[in-house]
Amino acid sequence: MEAGIESGDVILAVNGVELDNFPQATDFFIEKVQNSPNQPLEFTVRREEQTFPLTVTPKPDDQGQGKIGVGLIPNIRLRQSQNVWDAFSYSADAFQNLATLTVKGFWQLISNFAENAKQVAGPVKIVEYGASIAQNNAGNLFQFGALISINLAIINILPLPALDGGQLAFLLLEGLRGKPLPDKLQEGIMQTGLVLLLSLGVFLIVRDTFNLTFFQELFQQIGL
Repeated sequence: MEAGIESGDVILAVNGVELDNFPQATDFFIEKVQNSPNQPLEFTVRREEQTFPLTVTPKPDDQGQGKIGVGLIPNIRLRQSQNVWDAFSYSADAFQNLATLTVKGFWQLISNFAENAKQVAGPVKIVEYGASIAQNNAGNLFQFGALISINLAIINILPLPALDGGQLAFLLLEGLRGKPLPDKLQEGIMQTGLVLLLSLGVFLIVRDTFNLTFFQELFQQIGL
């Protein structure tokens, strides 16, 4: 990558400050990059069995915040539980951290949609990320799968037509009005929402497919 960071790299420290606790480490890293446009940052990176320093200079985006063009996945170390309750406690903490990170990601997407819309990934991109993670550390696929599941759960409860959240919104309106919305109105909203969601899915699949490395190299060879 342009920043010098490769898939599977683990960032251990930024400007001498160690990143060892999640999600505080992720928040610190993102804030440090966003607040340092055109300012070099000294990363300590672990790649496979090697640890080395790396200087990265974030580029300013349209809002003037720094970015380095990489995606983050928390580097959560698994530990051996001493008993069943310890396992439940650790699992609950890990779930809460991942859910918090997911909600923050959705908020950043909504609050700065124009800048972050390009980062929305469809099934093709998710498979590509999964394959890349499996090549570096297959054990991280469990964490990646949990992250995808939490994302889907949160999306499903959003008050959007054709999703469970849309049904909950209809029930809430029914409770407030004392009677349900007309059937034709509900069907029209659900059908419109379903068409929009399917259209978005097809668009993401086509876009991510043409953005695959294979197609990019093919287009370069034929001069497109």
